[in-house]
Amino acid sequence: MKSASAAAEATFVREKLRGPFMGILEAGWQAVPLLVAIRYFDAPETIKAFIAGAGPIGFLLTPLTLYLAACSRAKPSLIGALLFVLAGILIAGAGLAQSLLTFALCIIASQMVSVQSGPLMVQVYTTNYPADQRGQRVATPLVLIALGAIVFSWMAGELLDLDIANYRWIFAIMTAAALLSAAILQGIPSSPLSTQNVGNPWQNFSLVWKDRFFGYLLFSWMLLGLGNLIALPIRLEYLANPDYGIDASNKTIAILMILVPFAARMASTHLWGRLFDRMHFVTTRNLLNLCFLASIGLFFFTTNLILLGVAMAFQGIAMGGGKIFWGLWVTKIAPPEKTSSYMSIHMALTGLRGTLAPFIGYWILSGGRPETVALVGMALVAAAIVLFEQIRRHPRLALDRSVVAE
Repeated sequence: MKSASAAAEATFVREKLRGPFMGILEAGWQAVPLLVAIRYFDAPETIKAFIAGAGPIGFLLTPLTLYLAACSRAKPSLIGALLFVLAGILIAGAGLAQSLLTFALCIIASQMVSVQSGPLMVQVYTTNYPADQRGQRVATPLVLIALGAIVFSWMAGELLDLDIANYRWIFAIMTAAALLSAAILQGIPSSPLSTQNVGNPWQNFSLVWKDRFFGYLLFSWMLLGLGNLIALPIRLEYLANPDYGIDASNKTIAILMILVPFAARMASTHLWGRLFDRMHFVTTRNLLNLCFLASIGLFFFTTNLILLGVAMAFQGIAMGGGKIFWGLWVTKIAPPEKTSSYMSIHMALTGLRGTLAPFIGYWILSGGRPETVALVGMALVAAAIVLFEQIRRHPRLALDRSVVAE
């Protein structure tokens, strides 16, 4: 096994190499499948909701995946690599599909498979990175992810404006990115997970009520996530559907939905990484929440492209820190050997809200307008801000705390 410093450096180097390819995948998954479903296949609302919620649906399976990974005694990095190989095959299947059903099944499954690597990688970061460096170590690859997403989103928008059927070429590039990510990932140093530390899925779910502080944070995160996620697919609908007065081109949609937020995310990620390592959890979390709130509030009450761009910049700034916080916050409250277990439950509940949110968003939209969805989303985010403030003085969030095991 490599020394701690060597393992940290090897992980950091490979994650930086993987970043641009992950950016291609993130940008591709974020807007292209839903845009293709709307403008190429003319998909019904239910299919669009499933495509929008594909990643979160996969999160529901992460406790089971984590348990099976521990039982296999394989290295987390190797399992993660195999998951990305499978995701690449499924993306290729979506690109070759001739029917809406095959397209939807393949692209949904590809996202479900890819997100299974989440708790595995959090355990790798916990093991390989020192506690006071995790935020900044994770921030640099996230900047490269954003850079890759910016370049790819511009290219994807151009290709789709030439011909919507060019999505097949976009998926071919995404397939290559998934396979290259797998090749890089398998070389990251990691140790097999212990079934004793991971536990079975039911034991992990019991943390929600056995660790009440963890359960409280999960509930607060649930409100925040629902508020943001019910509005997310409706943003694309708001831009693409001529009924709402914008009817933007594919290139404009790609710029607003991908390029602008990823540019803002890239510019802000290192700052959020430093704040995560140095500032109180609640302060930084609620700064992010206010950015989400501003983004929703600005976006749905204008048709001006500049204001829409400002709104998506706020979304990107929030995501710049949100990616770090979402992936690492459990390291602030969980015993080190149980980090992956805590993360798997966080991801599963992310999956629950992410699965429900598109359906809730489209259900609200069916009886109202995008502004109605925005108001509901803003109310949920505001409630989450209040709940986070209530635990500001909790001892497990002390700045000098290294670990508290309960």
